[in-house]
Amino acid sequence: MPRVRIAYRQEGPARYVSHLDVMRAFERAARRAGLPLAYSQGFNPRPKMTFAAPLAVGMSGCREYVDLELETEPDPAGVFELLRQNLPNGLVPVQVQAVATGPSLMSLVHRSRYIAVGDVPVGLDTGALQVGLKRFLGRGEIVVEQKRAKGVRRKNIRPGIYSLSARLDGDKLCFSMELKAGSAGNVRPDEVLAVLGKDLSLVPESFAVWRTALLSRAGRLLWDVKGDSIC
Repeated sequence: MPRVRIAYRQEGPARYVSHLDVMRAFERAARRAGLPLAYSQGFNPRPKMTFAAPLAVGMSGCREYVDLELETEPDPAGVFELLRQNLPNGLVPVQVQAVATGPSLMSLVHRSRYIAVGDVPVGLDTGALQVGLKRFLGRGEIVVEQKRAKGVRRKNIRPGIYSLSARLDGDKLCFSMELKAGSAGNVRPDEVLAVLGKDLSLVPESFAVWRTALLSRAGRLLWDVKGDSIC
């Protein structure tokens, strides 16, 4: 069945929209645009629409992806323009291409890259920052607690931190991270910041976070989209 892959930004007011509401926004936009969506069978048919990875509420996405299955062969340029006109503020299409049938987007995601920017703690300089990072990455285990309906689950996130670096930029502290993602496991940037906060006296809530890339198991971009970016 014909399929289009859409790269889009999620920014501004859309940072505070849940993944479920993003799904609904794309469905409504596609319907308003008159796109020939393909639907599932059964009692409650749904559009055949697959997102690469949910984006946490409060986080911006520089390159997010969704696949739409259509009933007829698409015109990517036409789909791009129709979505641009119908998506709500903060969901910004960047590029659309036709793709062949293959693995779902979600199954391809293995890593994510992030940038986090926040205030520099009082007294933190470059030397202390690098010492703290080295100590953090040198740990054999970095355990965080997750609250679940059945109680608290402890998780070691250290194997899922592939890279972590930081720099001072005036009164701002900037982190770059590459973390495990996907259905086989996930490490969130707020988990990393929460543990670092104890070592470096950070206030994790003061950091703005952008997801800048989604990567395959081989470390390659899911789609090397060209064009403007907020990152």
